[in-house]
Amino acid sequence: MNKLKTTSLNDVHKHLGARMVPFAGWEMPVQYEGIIAESNAVRKKSGIFDVSHMGRVLFSGSDASNLLDSVLS
Repeated sequence: MNKLKTTSLNDVHKHLGARMVPFAGWEMPVQYEGIIAESNAVRKKSGIFDVSHMGRVLFSGSDASNLLDSVLS
């Protein structure tokens, strides 16, 4: 069996009690407390989705850092 890849948030997900599952070669969180609790949390506060496993983009060139500084927070 191949070792699953992990995102940079993997340790955070585990620390917060996520149930982790294999997904397309990645170890990903599928659930924390349950569907109802998580839906209510997002409705009352906010939520995030870790998409770092979905793709990567390479920026290069002498002005790449200036471009990224202007489009990212």
